Amino acid sequence: MARALGPERRLLAVYTGGTIGMRSEHGVLVPGSGLAAVLRTLPMFHDEEHARACGLPEDTLVLPPASPASPAQRVTYTVLECQPLFDSSDMTITEWVQIAQTIERHYGQYDGFVVIHGTDTMAFAASVLSFVLENLQKTVILTGAQVPIHALWNDGRENLLGALLMAGQYVIPEVCLFFQNQLFRGNRVTKVDSRRFAAFCSPNLPPLAVVGTDVTINRELVRKARGKDPLVVHSSMEQDVGLLRLYPGIPAALVRAFLQPPLKGVVMETFGSGNGPTKPDLLRELRAAAERGLIIVNCSHCLQGSVTSDYAAGMAMAGAGIVSGFDMTSEAALAKLSYVLGQPGLSLDGKKELLARDLRGEMTLPTGAERRPSLSCSALGWGVAQLLTLSQEADAVRDALVPSLACAAAHAGNLDVLQALVELGSDLSLENFNGQTPLHAAARGGQPGAVTMLLRRGVDVDPRDEDGLSPLLLAVKGRHRGVIELLRAAGACLSPQELEDAGTELCRLASRADLDGLQSWWQAGADLGCPGYDGRSALLVAEAAGNLEVVTFLQKLQGGAGAQAPGPATL
Repeated sequence: MARALGPERRLLAVYTGGTIGMRSEHGVLVPGSGLAAVLRTLPMFHDEEHARACGLPEDTLVLPPASPASPAQRVTYTVLECQPLFDSSDMTITEWVQIAQTIERHYGQYDGFVVIHGTDTMAFAASVLSFVLENLQKTVILTGAQVPIHALWNDGRENLLGALLMAGQYVIPEVCLFFQNQLFRGNRVTKVDSRRFAAFCSPNLPPLAVVGTDVTINRELVRKARGKDPLVVHSSMEQDVGLLRLYPGIPAALVRAFLQPPLKGVVMETFGSGNGPTKPDLLRELRAAAERGLIIVNCSHCLQGSVTSDYAAGMAMAGAGIVSGFDMTSEAALAKLSYVLGQPGLSLDGKKELLARDLRGEMTLPTGAERRPSLSCSALGWGVAQLLTLSQEADAVRDALVPSLACAAAHAGNLDVLQALVELGSDLSLENFNGQTPLHAAARGGQPGAVTMLLRRGVDVDPRDEDGLSPLLLAVKGRHRGVIELLRAAGACLSPQELEDAGTELCRLASRADLDGLQSWWQAGADLGCPGYDGRSALLVAEAAGNLEVVTFLQKLQGGAGAQAPGPATL
């Protein structure tokens, strides 16, 4: 999480409907269009004077300065109104995937996104979007209202303004929900009140931020963007999933009827810490459903707490082939089940394994629990996998160790470990203690396989460490010609400072008849005719030293078609 920089932050507000924009017709509230026009008339949502002075487009609104200390920093936003507008009670996974696809289409144009949504299913929407949007690098915030924004006494203005300011002023790479001055992780919320303005709570995770006279950010809770992979929208969400709430005395026949095809997965709300009836006929129905491939996720119907196996009734549930949902909300569990079942190529065990992992911060795994990812890797890769699946409390330790682990693996050319890091969401462009990235390490170690893998993951080809050294220069110093070729093909170039310092090094190599070193510099794009500290070129030094092979090489470069070093090409 970081404070957003720059004088202007551009947001897209996707207005789907909901109470915030509703109007009363014949005594009932119906979705109301034209929210942007309403916001334009409210000074807290649009600075008309500034918009005219800057010549902003007609469809663009701009907030007043958020702080008197930073009058130049502005949040501009465009309202995209869905056609038709929805009552959130009518929304389904299909509509939420469409919202994600809208974000995908505009992802490059805006710095953040606000989704204006009805409150009744907002927790479901936030959970679904958190799984549909993978590799999220920008802030996405859902908000709405209990009372329409047109009403004199309402919560819509405060909620929407807060969402716009949070998305505009901070980079929080998650799907969030802002309501009543609190910013929650989207897949951790549930609606708890239909009348009060404090309609939502996050029972098992504190808010990411609380807004009062100051904005208090719980930075240790905000998930970090891992890697620079492009945004992926998972549109193949499985819709044949359901929610079954157990109650005392529930008949086995009712459970059997509910668990029939085409249902492919079900979230089962159980008592307390995951307990359910231990009647043989009921357990028999659950086992039969699990054996024919139906995936059942066990969540507690309690607002707080986690599913455990402390009680015999809980063990009976586990024995029926049911996956623990730990402390997930039912909304998050249903969204996660839809996401996992929509993933192609996974076996039944693979789906259960994925459900048991924390994918988007949706659950807190118990300390010491065995969570073994399905990876084909070396023993070291297995150890890395175990490290990276530590519980949320160990995030700081993990984030401190991962860069050094990645650099060590890259220097050794251990692709298994690098792949383990990738599959578990680690950022392979992070710097270690001396500012070097895994690409630095792979280049220094002369590991073309690791270099190729890192470049294909989209890492920066020209990062600089604390000493200003690039991977390309490290490859040159190590005479790793294959690595130099890969880096140049990906667009790597020596910096002006590196080229300025090259003359003296070239003269030293020429005096020692180090042809391999000279060829490495030439391959990296250096001008072999540049002078050293005493004004002499490498050619003059080679001639004075009588190094005829070097003289021939340098004369050929300076006088023939081969005089120009190979330039960057396509990887």
